[in-house]
Amino acid sequence: MRLLAVLLLALSITSQAGTLKVAAEDAWPPFSDSQGKGYSRELATAAFQSAGITLEVQTVPYARALSMTSAGETDACWNVTRQPSTEATFVFGEVPLFQATASYYYKTGQQRDYRRPADIPDGTRIAVINGYEYGSEFERHRRRFNLIEVSKQKQILSLLVNERVDMAIFFDRVFDYTMAHSHLDRSLFIRGELNHVSDIYIAFSPANPQSEKYARLLDDGLRTLKANGEYDRIMGNSTPVL
Repeated sequence: MRLLAVLLLALSITSQAGTLKVAAEDAWPPFSDSQGKGYSRELATAAFQSAGITLEVQTVPYARALSMTSAGETDACWNVTRQPSTEATFVFGEVPLFQATASYYYKTGQQRDYRRPADIPDGTRIAVINGYEYGSEFERHRRRFNLIEVSKQKQILSLLVNERVDMAIFFDRVFDYTMAHSHLDRSLFIRGELNHVSDIYIAFSPANPQSEKYARLLDDGLRTLKANGEYDRIMGNSTPVL
């Protein structure tokens, strides 16, 4: 009887084991850097480990990661905000990887008191990352703005410094990391009001019939990490393993 139980457990683990192909964005440190390393990879690796699933990571620009996942060229991508525009395209689990806040940023001396997207005037030049989601309210207003879309965080800083945009939206922890690895003086920039708080997920491909299973396994893994303290250990690091 005991042997049968062991065999059934082994079969269960084997049935779940496999490789998950992930398109990892290349420009959102400390969550995902140019090599696809950072908090997101650490969390995903640890969460899937108990199910015997390993990650095969390909690093690409964020917009490309979304495109590859929606088309079924890869199984998943991470750091996706769950909102109406993405829920219509991808398969999500219930448990986010983490939460991230994003705020308005200005060059010092040019700051405004905008408190929400509705306050921002038509035609305002706003630097953002191509393909990023900035919350449902921003999506409702984005067509009013002159969005300058780039692929790298440091490009946003350059646009602000050279006054080629009026403002930018940065995820706060990403701004802090980018400034810590930049030659620019932090006093050049002013953080304004909060734009939104995002629950950040791994998005799975609608073209993969196993996506619902992967999403459930990820949920189970993340819940386990939170219960045993490993989640806090990973996210509590001042600098992830990059």
